[in-house]
Amino acid sequence: MRPARTPSQTLTRRALGTRLAGAAAAIGFGKGAAASGMAIPAPGLDPDLRDAALRGLALAGYRGDPVAAAAADAVLARLAETDPEAALLGRIYQRLDVRPAAYWPGAVPAAAADLATLHAAIRACQPVAFGYTDLSGNETTRSVLPLALVHPPQGIKLLAWCEARRDFRQFFVRAMQDLALRDGDFSENRLALLEGLLDKESA
Repeated sequence: MRPARTPSQTLTRRALGTRLAGAAAAIGFGKGAAASGMAIPAPGLDPDLRDAALRGLALAGYRGDPVAAAAADAVLARLAETDPEAALLGRIYQRLDVRPAAYWPGAVPAAAADLATLHAAIRACQPVAFGYTDLSGNETTRSVLPLALVHPPQGIKLLAWCEARRDFRQFFVRAMQDLALRDGDFSENRLALLEGLLDKESA
């Protein structure tokens, strides 16, 4: 028979979150962003590594392991204190990055060149413009502030602030035409925009 654990041997959710947050700090999460209040990733941290780690935390709840899911939630909660942008992105990914589009029957893939442009624009906080065909076949031209890419089953979407609609919008990347970078830098407003996006998606 297994002996009962003492309180000191029991790893609480808070303690587990503390340990994982420490590990996250070791790879660069949370350094410098909170102090400045700006949405700038930690110096020296590979942005691809940072984003992959956040997406992994966000998907923990879909793996059927409640312990891992609780630990991931605790890490995101701790990140809110040290790296607000990372915490917001993690929560957005939790809501919208549900299942890769590759598993959706008949999904049309997004163009690799467009994805590369969007990833670069998101990192640089640089506006983009593109032609867009919506699900009803209506064609418009959009100028947006790109905030994040998510991967729901129906296809990869850009989450952005649309300057024409003065609101947050979601765009299928596959439905974009003539995607191009525009001049500008919205890094000082990125954190506030992510907060507004999360509020809208949580409503």
